[in-house]
Amino acid sequence: MRLDPPDSYWKKDVTLFLGKRLSLTIKMLYPAAIILPVAASSIPPQYAAAVVGLVAIMAGTFGAGESLTNDINDGILVRLALTPLSPYRIVAEILLVNAVLDFVQLLPALAGVYLLHPAPPVWVLAATVAVFATLLTANAIGVLLANFTSSPADVLLYATIILFPLIYLSGFFRNQHPEGLLAAMRQLVPFAYMNDALKEVFGLATAASPLAVILLPTLISALAAAAVCLTAPRLLSPRP
Repeated sequence: MRLDPPDSYWKKDVTLFLGKRLSLTIKMLYPAAIILPVAASSIPPQYAAAVVGLVAIMAGTFGAGESLTNDINDGILVRLALTPLSPYRIVAEILLVNAVLDFVQLLPALAGVYLLHPAPPVWVLAATVAVFATLLTANAIGVLLANFTSSPADVLLYATIILFPLIYLSGFFRNQHPEGLLAAMRQLVPFAYMNDALKEVFGLATAASPLAVILLPTLISALAAAAVCLTAPRLLSPRP
């Protein structure tokens, strides 16, 4: 696919995503290669939902953090600070565009899940919205880490430290019925709403409502993205 050279930072990510046909094919197929065999198997619904959730979380966090860290080391972000564009706008575009690209990458796998496990349309909508909110939050974590790391390896390390407690709180594999403080903390994690919606899609009833799964993670992920945008001056500043 032939694309014009990017004239803004966010277009660079789009160009890299769409520019090479083989690379694009691999990017679109690998989530489906992981998710669809699980969806077609007889694995318990809670674990099938967890697999989809983990693919979404890892793709969003690691992709954004590693890409930004490489560009920081190459001096690209420092040069962006010299342009008349607001640094907050630049980071907001990075977050939104990367979340959309990650979502496009997951769409074939999600479509396959919905075909293999027909669910009420309201739960399909709720799961789709919750997956996007998860991707936005995961990208926000990746951007946040890029403020404090100097190599992609550091991104992997620190992301793991942050993500594991959030995955535990969300009830992907353990702690699926938290009480007290853990239950209150779970309500603040967008991953948990995605997990509930995907469980419903895979046929396991939860206490969640479709409206809550749509509204709450959307609000939380938007607040997380807005907070990360406040780090824009540091992200675009020269590193020692």
